Amino acid sequence: MFIIFVNLKVSKILFSFKKYLNLFFLNKNQKRFIKHNYETFESHEKNNLNKKIILMELNETVPNTIAYSYIANQLSKKYNANLTAYFPRIPRKLSSKLIWKFRSFFGSPTFSIFKSFGINSFIIPSLNNHILKESRKIYNQQVPLLNNKYDIEKITINGILFGDLIYDYYLNYHKEPTIYAETKKFKRHLNYCIQLIVYWNNFFIDNDVEAINVSHTVYTNAIPLRIAAKLGINCFQTNANDIYRLTDENIFAYRDFVGYKKNFERLSHEQQASGIKKAKERIEKRLSGEVGVDMSYSKKSAFTTPSRDRLLNKSDKIKILIAPHCFFDSPHPFGLNFYPDVFAWLEELVEISYQTDYEWYIKTHPDFITETKLLVENFFKPYPNFKLLPSDSSHIQLVEEGIDFALTIWGTIGFEYAAMNKPVINASLNNPHIAYDFNINPKSREEYKNILMNLKDVNHKINVADVHEYYYMKHLHYNKNWLFKNFETFTSVFDSSVARTSSDVYSYWLNNWTEKRHEEILNAVSEFIISGNYRLISD
Repeated sequence: MFIIFVNLKVSKILFSFKKYLNLFFLNKNQKRFIKHNYETFESHEKNNLNKKIILMELNETVPNTIAYSYIANQLSKKYNANLTAYFPRIPRKLSSKLIWKFRSFFGSPTFSIFKSFGINSFIIPSLNNHILKESRKIYNQQVPLLNNKYDIEKITINGILFGDLIYDYYLNYHKEPTIYAETKKFKRHLNYCIQLIVYWNNFFIDNDVEAINVSHTVYTNAIPLRIAAKLGINCFQTNANDIYRLTDENIFAYRDFVGYKKNFERLSHEQQASGIKKAKERIEKRLSGEVGVDMSYSKKSAFTTPSRDRLLNKSDKIKILIAPHCFFDSPHPFGLNFYPDVFAWLEELVEISYQTDYEWYIKTHPDFITETKLLVENFFKPYPNFKLLPSDSSHIQLVEEGIDFALTIWGTIGFEYAAMNKPVINASLNNPHIAYDFNINPKSREEYKNILMNLKDVNHKINVADVHEYYYMKHLHYNKNWLFKNFETFTSVFDSSVARTSSDVYSYWLNNWTEKRHEEILNAVSEFIISGNYRLISD
């Protein structure tokens, strides 16, 4: 036993050491990719460019870095501007500050790779007396306004909403399920985020920024994006799946769902019929228990064949299934919801349960991270009127046994249960199913509570054809092949987020690279930048 423990400890130390070395030393795949970029991309002499700059967020996820090389090249060409890479946050820990300083001075694989596709300079945000003074003033103005978590998510500074970003970053950084406005821990976090806002606001005042490209439109990654969008600067989010254009009126990626119904109606009858047929087939596969159907990240099915003893009570009471989301993974991916986080939503459901005579069931997804499962279990321990189901319970079995309603904020269960003709009530108007009526979509938190208090009066009719239409538009109409010729094949080779940080992705990319494909990507990105469209649509 002691030997096993020692071996595990040694393995962990070696892994950490290897990870540390990767921050500073190039490997053969990275060198090969850098050489390829210098040989392939048009070089722009710095002296020939104007003083405008394009900001490219530093990102160390390999597929995204490859994607950045293309949009960086075309943005620089389009706007005749210098490319500058930046880290979105002020390093918080002394160790992080030292590592960034060392990498900035001596270089690193990431810096070398970014230079290979035209980056001229690098920015790591830092503090000075002016920023500290201005931040303290804003902090002192904000703190008295924050009486609860609902106030936090609505924090606005200089006319720009930052509250949702501050909120989500706190949950993710501290791995806590909710926020309490009065705590010192949150106040330190708030002060840090305000310093970041002031830094980037001053940066945009002092520099002529023509465009910005970010990795996310949530968390503090989106702080410079929000400021840039307010100023009318060209804003983009790029990754290996998609490219989105963001504006002050539309600051989130992945909100295509708002136009699904209208865009489907614009398709030919042949496209519509073919799309519906494909969607029905894919939904049937998912509901049959096939793993990863249009969800490459999923490794377990929630729709297995019923194999347990009865899960629901035999009674005439209304039976409700709660499908909680991850507590830490941005609760605001598409905008504000009726509740600022999952924890607050569950607290409301507990209150409603005391005023009603329903049966309440909770089931986490079998893929849920351990921390979230434990939090859900601990949350409901004091409430015996809620029954926690095994995470590998089959939704098929729950439907067969008589679940009447399913509750989510904006989760995939919205279309999955609708496909089985079961009503789902969303706790947000910013949910992916909002263009259709197959879910119940209350207009406000008050209406949401009123519906839940009076479920016996709900008679919701579901048009399953709308579910098929939604599924086609969500998963099949817009392909993800703008960068990789077949993104599905790529994800089957690199089937996890860890695998996609491997430099082997560079080798895979170069082994499949052709001059023809290179030109196709450049042309597609160039046309998208010129078009003004919200999303790059690839053939």
